[in-house]
Amino acid sequence: MDPNQPESKPSGTPIRTAEPNNMQYTDDKGVEHSIYLPQGTMHAAYEHLQNKRWAELAKFEPYTNQGYTESDFERHAEKERQESQHAK
Repeated sequence: MDPNQPESKPSGTPIRTAEPNNMQYTDDKGVEHSIYLPQGTMHAAYEHLQNKRWAELAKFEPYTNQGYTESDFERHAEKERQESQHAK
C-alpha cells in the first residue's frame, strides 16, 4: 500500500459528507483570514463575504484545523434527507 495515497474503503461503504468547515478571505485592509465554519454557517459566512461585512466575518473564530465530528456528518445527512423529502 502506498503511504502517500488515502486509505481506500471497502466497496459498498457509504460516502459521508459535511459542509466545508473553514473559509479563507482577504479583508478590505488586505489582511488574510482563515475562519472556522461550524456546520450550518457556510451560507451566512459566504453572504457576509459577498457583501463585504468584515465585522460579521470577524465574529467567527479562527480556523485552527478543528476537523470534523461525527455530528457534523449526521447533521449533513439529516439535511439531505429533509431536502429529498421536500423535493418529492
